[in-house]
Amino acid sequence: MIQATGLTSTPRRNHRPVIDDLTFEAPPGRVTALAGAPGAGKTSALRLLLQLDRGHGAAFFRGRPLHRIRRPAREIGVLLDDVPGHPGRTARAHLKMLGAAAGVPATRADVVLDVVGLTELADERIGNLAAGMERRLGLATALLGDPHTLVLDAPTRGLSAREAVWMHGLLRQFAGQGGAVLVTDRNSESITRLADQVLTLEGGRLVADQPVDEFARTRLRPRVAVLSPLAGRLAAVLEEEARAAEPADGPPSPPEAEPEVEASVDGAEAEAEAKTQAEAEAGGAAEAEAGTEEENEAETKAEAAEAGAAAAEGAEGAEGAGEGGAGSAEAAERPIDGRLSVVKEDETRISVYGLPCAAVGEAAYRHGIVVHRLVEETADMGPETARGDTAARDPRVTPPRVLPRLPLPGPAWPLRYELRRATGVRTGWLIAVTALVASLVGSVLLARAGGAGELHRITAWPADVPLPPVAVASGLLGALAFGEEFRYPALAPARDTVPRRLSLLVAKLLVCAVGAVLLSFAVLALDGAALLMLVGGDAVPLPGDWPLLTASVCALAIGSGWAGLMAAAVFRSTALGLATLLAVPILAVPVVQRLMAEPSVRSLVGLPHRLRAEALDRPHSMVDRILALALRLASQPVGQALVLSLAVLLCAYALTGLRGRARQ
Repeated sequence: MIQATGLTSTPRRNHRPVIDDLTFEAPPGRVTALAGAPGAGKTSALRLLLQLDRGHGAAFFRGRPLHRIRRPAREIGVLLDDVPGHPGRTARAHLKMLGAAAGVPATRADVVLDVVGLTELADERIGNLAAGMERRLGLATALLGDPHTLVLDAPTRGLSAREAVWMHGLLRQFAGQGGAVLVTDRNSESITRLADQVLTLEGGRLVADQPVDEFARTRLRPRVAVLSPLAGRLAAVLEEEARAAEPADGPPSPPEAEPEVEASVDGAEAEAEAKTQAEAEAGGAAEAEAGTEEENEAETKAEAAEAGAAAAEGAEGAEGAGEGGAGSAEAAERPIDGRLSVVKEDETRISVYGLPCAAVGEAAYRHGIVVHRLVEETADMGPETARGDTAARDPRVTPPRVLPRLPLPGPAWPLRYELRRATGVRTGWLIAVTALVASLVGSVLLARAGGAGELHRITAWPADVPLPPVAVASGLLGALAFGEEFRYPALAPARDTVPRRLSLLVAKLLVCAVGAVLLSFAVLALDGAALLMLVGGDAVPLPGDWPLLTASVCALAIGSGWAGLMAAAVFRSTALGLATLLAVPILAVPVVQRLMAEPSVRSLVGLPHRLRAEALDRPHSMVDRILALALRLASQPVGQALVLSLAVLLCAYALTGLRGRARQ
């Protein structure tokens, strides 16, 4: 159940709020729709409800505010914009990745894909899906965590009529299982098919809270539904008459004697024509079907009879109008007014707004158009059709499958989520391969040129380049860890609301560190083998130096990856994260070197060595060796700059996270 009280958006200066004091309820077991013209505030109301926009008021989901719900995906299924996923990831991989973050078994992905009818496209990349299939995937994402509530913005946008009927059936089935559904839609006919309760918004304020039957009766335009094999021709005729009558429209003028007589004559002619219409039915239909072959004669007679029945309805309406007076007859017969609109439903069906049924039937008769069905409805959908079952409306549509319920919630796996995010697309693999190739070529060239140290030769690190390829690649992979979250937000329905959970940050740091270590070992092994084969043994460091060399490369790669990751988290951009990483050796290293030149700083740097020299002489343990190696690495300018940058970025990340919570 959704309860919203006094939702009001924060207005801009000298502007009224987009949402103003919105209060409503969406009970379980029912479909509640937000209706209104474009710009009425439907989408803004959903964003305010989900705390994506700043504002005032309270919103509760089954009695709890959103920030108190530990796992929102297990409580609320959300679909606002397009599918928030990387276009290079497959549909199945995308759902499995999100399922790991929500604590949902991996098998759930195949279940929801089967429910929405995407089993055959499970291995298709998101960027290759059509609009309708992408909308189905968005619904599968909302259903993944087995939520109690669905909040959907225009769920049928971009869908065909058949797909929209299917979507309505699935949402009504979800509500039938006890769930609460809140949707927005600008199509009144679609709302009457789907919703139980309709909330009408105008200018951000709630102007009506009605059951769907009352909404259809009081807020929808009447229409004339026409079924004809020549529906397109009839629509063209009505629109042509509308254009022809436009110059005659205008403000009413005072009545004069001559126009009154002319109107009376026109009314008499209309009445006479309507009275003789029934007598001429068979003859008119026979003339319309005169050119047919002999073997279709029976079919021709049947169509003529149907056309006669439709024309008779029009004649009765015109006759009744004539008995009511000349003014009523003129209103019934006039073919056009400024409010006329013709909507083509399909090849044989049209809906006419702004004309009475008799006028449409008379226009069809005058042009010899066969009409099989001509009925005036009090709303966009009849009361029985609007509340009927979806399968009964269109028996060709396969009814949706029953969505099985999940067992008790399991633990979330942020580490598994991050692994699937990093390996689910080709970007990371391409970056790693590019770094290996660049390192291999650069290492061989530096060794042949000579003059470079062991670390620079083995990592292809020229003296005038800020960082080696392995460090740049690690930093770029780290920047993508958060950069993709903002560009393709999978965990939240908005770009600037990536969850700042400590578990997610730790998972990203661990995966980034493991990736940096693996990439470092691959670079060392590949470059060492290439130097032995192409240059000779002198180009490879001595065996006694390999622990320090390996640790140096790994530490540099891990520090670069973490710096890129934290910078992307703070600046919300992959490019800015990588730029921050490259600025560390260019800007931070000279600053650190200048600071380290101070006598007081040098005394602090040498303190650990002096303490070690004064300690008792005893065999070095493994812990001592690791600490000594860490101190030696940290004493390098690049290492000091990375540590300083990481500390600053971590503080900035914490501050932005606290600021985001304060806004909510």
